[in-house]
Amino acid sequence: MKKNVTSRLSEEQRKEIIETASRIAIEQYHKEADRDKKSIRDKRLHNTKLLMEKYRGFVVHSKSAVYDATQIDDDYDLASLLDMMGCGEGPRQLSITSIQESAARTRVLVHHIDQMIEFFRYRCEHSPKQEDARRYRIIDAMYISDKEKSPQQLADEENIDLSTVYKDIKIALRQLSALIFGYVD
Repeated sequence: MKKNVTSRLSEEQRKEIIETASRIAIEQYHKEADRDKKSIRDKRLHNTKLLMEKYRGFVVHSKSAVYDATQIDDDYDLASLLDMMGCGEGPRQLSITSIQESAARTRVLVHHIDQMIEFFRYRCEHSPKQEDARRYRIIDAMYISDKEKSPQQLADEENIDLSTVYKDIKIALRQLSALIFGYVD
């Protein structure tokens, strides 16, 4: 014969198990929330770097995108082709909406970035710290101004080590990321 032995937990043991499990679950929740916040910050920083690397191209695209036949004056063959295809009442009626919308979105993006860069410039130039003004000069030369400079050129011009240039870029991009995308607490 087998004896049916069941062990019962006391009320105190059950409370201790519940409290321990709850504490562990809450700790795990907080760890995951912190990882999510860090991931969002990392993505925003990555996106800010991409935006800055592509900034000059965005400016050109927003100013020079051709999306309407009225923007083309010198292509007789295009006019003939559009007439043959029956695009409206003449070649001046053709408009490529997707390109037009892309150019408009890019103009809005460039305008927002310009505003945040201007605020960043103002803040850096009025800072009592010399490195803040230097960080703006480095970001401007790397990503914004018409004449792009290499990190080595900037290190030579600023009389700093190359690693300081990269450190300044990283710090400045973090600050710009907060301005462009908003802060993440």
